[in-house]
Amino acid sequence: MTGTGAERGEGSTDPVSAPGVGPAPAAAPAPLSEPALTPGAASDLTPTAAAWTTEEPPTPTYGPPPYAPPPGLQPPTVVSPLGQQPPVGWPIAPSPTRRDNSAVIVAATLAVVLLVACLGVAGRLLLVNSTKTAASSPASEAPLFPTRDHSPTASAEPNESELAVQQGPQPSAYPATEISDLNRVCDENVYYPESPKRAGRAPHPVVLLIGDGSGLRYQNGTYYFDEGLSKRVEQTWASEDPKKVQMVACLDRVSTGSTIRRCKYDDPKPITLTLLRAGWRLRVYEVATGRKLLDKAMAGDDQACPYVVLASADKKIYATVSNKAAVAALRRLVNR
Repeated sequence: MTGTGAERGEGSTDPVSAPGVGPAPAAAPAPLSEPALTPGAASDLTPTAAAWTTEEPPTPTYGPPPYAPPPGLQPPTVVSPLGQQPPVGWPIAPSPTRRDNSAVIVAATLAVVLLVACLGVAGRLLLVNSTKTAASSPASEAPLFPTRDHSPTASAEPNESELAVQQGPQPSAYPATEISDLNRVCDENVYYPESPKRAGRAPHPVVLLIGDGSGLRYQNGTYYFDEGLSKRVEQTWASEDPKKVQMVACLDRVSTGSTIRRCKYDDPKPITLTLLRAGWRLRVYEVATGRKLLDKAMAGDDQACPYVVLASADKKIYATVSNKAAVAALRRLVNR
């Protein structure tokens, strides 16, 4: 392979310096199998007449402009089995539409990684800050969810009784016609506006409704016997007419304790029951307004085996509040 001006002869004409003459045409390229030529005396050559000495053209490199050869000199043309190739002796300017996007892709990737890292740090800081705020507030001591049912299907919505307690006493839509209607004063936070208020001269009639933990509530109609057996005393302490009752006393078992003794019964069949200690709560409400008049903790001081008892499947019974203790707790409200 040869260039356009390998050597200068004495009679050669310089295509650059010849006045009025255009650049000389490029010499025909040598066959690819021809050995490479060596340059002439290097000291005689100028930048406009350099000869190529390698068997293969140097790889084009992108460098600073200019990309065109010096005036008057054309780079050699390479002939290959694929046909005539463009000159390779001079760097070829890159196509204006061809761009190397590697740097852009790397920069975009780094930006995404940094953004994700910043979001992660910000999220952790926000979580830590929220945790510190919740831990420092008094309200955080309360459970976040209801604890009465630990099953996955437990609902966080309060039931009707809890909702009534949260909203305060609610008036009944109908008057009390039976003593059992007054159970709602104890269990549903309901009052009866048409009932008589605790006002005027004593005595103030009361009924004692007991809840033993079974879910049922019943009236104790005999606890007052030490106060007398007259009709007037009965109507004061255990009236059967709800329209005359001014107060409802709710007595509920709230805790149990150790074993007191074993109680044996023969009727209707032999059975032995375990008598346990128990704690009770006494609440007194005005029927007409739902106003609470008394809230007192009481012990099950009657620790004798009862004459009549309802035996449950676990064969356990509980010490109750004695009649005398119940009357003593209610006497001031009834007689004043």
